[in-house]
Amino acid sequence: MTDSDNAIPRTSGPDEDSGNLVVAEQRGSVRMLTLNRPRVRNALSRSLSAELVHALRASDADPTVTVVLLTGAGGAFCSGVDLKDLAESGFDGAEATDGNCITYVAELVTPVIGLVSGPAVTGGFELALACDFLIAGESARFADTHCRVGIVPGGGLTARLAEAVGVRRARQMSATGCYIDARTALSWGLVNEIVDDRELADRGWAVADAFSAADKPTLDAVWQLYDAVSADGTADAVHREAALNRSWSAAASAVAARTAGVVAHGRGQARNSSPAE
Repeated sequence: MTDSDNAIPRTSGPDEDSGNLVVAEQRGSVRMLTLNRPRVRNALSRSLSAELVHALRASDADPTVTVVLLTGAGGAFCSGVDLKDLAESGFDGAEATDGNCITYVAELVTPVIGLVSGPAVTGGFELALACDFLIAGESARFADTHCRVGIVPGGGLTARLAEAVGVRRARQMSATGCYIDARTALSWGLVNEIVDDRELADRGWAVADAFSAADKPTLDAVWQLYDAVSADGTADAVHREAALNRSWSAAASAVAARTAGVVAHGRGQARNSSPAE
């Protein structure tokens, strides 16, 4: 197991947030947004969150974009909230200067397909769950370590995870903090399909490109109906979770004190990351 499988990201270095934190690439009517902090496994900082919100807004407002692909650079999707931001300013992923990036993904009118390789952990797991559906590489790993760290989720995890895999499996993942691998995620209904990591981007482009065969106004209407079905089941739960998250008073020092144990747990679990134990 490598450091990239740890449940908690390393803190960022002084130059970590230089350059483009979200890289956009467009092919035809499909736009790929890539989280670009590979040295910290694309951990969510305030800067990254704000830049992702800006990129999502721009994509939704652009009539040439019919599908958004969301992925991470360097073989990782997103390892969660940046501990440096958490320790210095209390940033927990639920708030950012330009809005909540997880909420923006979930509320985007344009369909969002998540392409997951490597870890999608805690806040990164919430970001993946906010996508309309997921395609996983063989290396994809998913875990919810909120309870181990001592933070109540604030990005809709308890609502969307229960919707995706059922409340019993959702409880199991949150209580244990254990990883599940791509094969387990597929069998549980968390991801739509699995491909070789080297083919993940190409498969994402291909699936998104297939959307172009649909009549766009009709697809938009059908997508709104699916969004409404999901909202009927999760909207109140998402709001309850956000309210409890805002009232939670876990100090950064307490979170830091639990970090070593969570990292050790992640290292022990990633080698055997089938169903959560």
